[in-house]
Amino acid sequence: MTLRMRRVITEPVGPETPDRTDARGRHRAPPRSPTWLTGVATHVGVIVVFTVPAVVLWWRAWSGGPGSTVRCACADAGQQVWFVAWPAYALAHGLNPLSTTWLWPPHGVNLLVNASATLVGVVLAPVTWAFGPFVATTVALTLAPGLSAWACWLACRRFVAWAPACWVAGFVFGYSPFVVDSVAQGHLSGGLLVVPPLMVVVLHEILVGQTRSAAWYGIALGALVAAQFFISQEVLVITVLTAVVAVVVTAVVSPRRAVAAFPYALKALALAVVVAVVLLAGPVWYAVHGPQTIKGAVWSGEQVFAVGMLFQLWNPGAYRALLVTLPGGVAAGPPLNFVGYGVLAGAAASLAAAWRSRAAWIMAIVAVVMTACSFGGAIFLSAHHAVAASWLPWPRLWYKPVFEDILPVHFAALVDLAVAIVIAVGLGAVRTWSVVRRMPSVLGSALLVVVALAMVVPMWATYSAPLAVAKVALPPWYATAAHTVPAGSVVVSYPFPASVSVTAQPLVWQAADDMRFRLAGGYVKVPGPHQSVLGLGPPGSATRTLDTLTGETRSAARSFTVRAGQVGELRSALRRWHASYVVVTDTGPAPVVAAALFTAVTGTAPHVSHRAWVWELPRHPPPASSPAEAATAFRVCRTSVPRPVAVARGRPLPQDLNACIAAAGSGSGAAAG
Repeated sequence: MTLRMRRVITEPVGPETPDRTDARGRHRAPPRSPTWLTGVATHVGVIVVFTVPAVVLWWRAWSGGPGSTVRCACADAGQQVWFVAWPAYALAHGLNPLSTTWLWPPHGVNLLVNASATLVGVVLAPVTWAFGPFVATTVALTLAPGLSAWACWLACRRFVAWAPACWVAGFVFGYSPFVVDSVAQGHLSGGLLVVPPLMVVVLHEILVGQTRSAAWYGIALGALVAAQFFISQEVLVITVLTAVVAVVVTAVVSPRRAVAAFPYALKALALAVVVAVVLLAGPVWYAVHGPQTIKGAVWSGEQVFAVGMLFQLWNPGAYRALLVTLPGGVAAGPPLNFVGYGVLAGAAASLAAAWRSRAAWIMAIVAVVMTACSFGGAIFLSAHHAVAASWLPWPRLWYKPVFEDILPVHFAALVDLAVAIVIAVGLGAVRTWSVVRRMPSVLGSALLVVVALAMVVPMWATYSAPLAVAKVALPPWYATAAHTVPAGSVVVSYPFPASVSVTAQPLVWQAADDMRFRLAGGYVKVPGPHQSVLGLGPPGSATRTLDTLTGETRSAARSFTVRAGQVGELRSALRRWHASYVVVTDTGPAPVVAAALFTAVTGTAPHVSHRAWVWELPRHPPPASSPAEAATAFRVCRTSVPRPVAVARGRPLPQDLNACIAAAGSGSGAAAG
């Protein structure tokens, strides 16, 4: 007998070692282990498949010209364009991507206390350099659901051998209301949930698998913590809290396994802490004690304490976005904590099918605990009946320093992940039933598709797909003359972007102009007089005056007036911001009034350039009139030279009101009569 035949006869055949002989008894070579290139190609293919629904979701942005199309040039959607653009500009010019003085000069902005998702902008910097910030933003918002779904798919493979179950769970998580609503409103920090599922993979290896050295997994976990810090610190805190709950539940459910895994897990977790501290010590200090940091809570107590509505888990309701209505009239879907009848029923059935699985019960308990956290301080059992539940965990956490800026509803992100894993485990358990295994493969596949559609269709039906988008049309001055100003010049714009205003257009224009100029103000969070968030600023301040004029309706703007104190504050602000230009475009509710206001403040009439009133401040001496004289000139000329607050398209920009104020403020008095 030859050596080959002896090897075939003596080699055991069983579940661990498959039969490697063909029908004629000839030995077959063992299958080659996939190379790293094959593995990468497989994962890229999975990501592509998971991203297809996101392409449909953002189809109007891609088909309508991604180089100039965004969800909205307003509010958070417009702010996200700037957040994507800044890291690319900072890296190209040797600047700090974690802070900037291109907004709110001269002190600038600490981007770590904002939802800037800096890591996204750094990774997509080549796309921004090549195609611009609009394309890079659309790429990020399109990839976020697909990457989140892929990470969930990868996590489910730790618990389920049947691949189709992992695909279903990936679509349930990656296109959950939390992810879709987040990306629809431009919240990449919340919509990109790729790291939490990857942490599940690593923690499973630390606690259960232990297939490699503890050092390897400790380094991996520490690196994931650092990555999530630069995407969203809020999601990081929520993920860590969820992981602690999961570890405790695991120890209670499987005490013997927990004791056996303790030495290995202790080494890995200790090393993860060391790696995270090394990578994040500087950034954490910068976020807590660095320039322009915010002491105290960023959000108001009402938002942080919150009130959860139990019926929102299955009733999408008539949901509208906070603060602003985006293009299309409504937001993309239901509340962030919406799950839907289909997914709830699927999760319950999956738990029943996999009732012997520890993983299913652990994830189900985690989902319940995190749901309780998402309710905040009380539960609405119906639209008009609330119950203040003292047993809820959030009232014991919300005033702590680490949790003071977490919105409870954001715990829904980890609820969705736990529910998706439960569904995957349940489908995997059903696949092992003998009656299912005897089914023809075509019938089994058809049943899986039906089950998957029954879960996702009630949820996806609430989305507005494809999403409404808007073309960004730069005002003529920003599209032409802005390219010729000295680099780094400070521009005071109207509309004026402030911390709580929904006006983010100037940030989008600045990003589109490749950060040529600095922008006074900014739709970002900066510290106020008492280290809290600036908001509108105190009454009479320059920020409150400009924000009020920016947010006024046209009818209210007709009665807008200015006092001497406001003129003085605005003059001080122009000096404090080191303003080089004041540019009032013919957009916004009251551009004529805004131009008149700046004429009174500067003491000079502007020149008209590319459909904008422009003041080049270094060329003009300080105004000769006092703040009281300037305020009087503004009021008198508003009465004697009546003009509409807005300018009709195609009509020349009026200058007679500005000329009147400049002449009256200079003391000539000729125009005042």
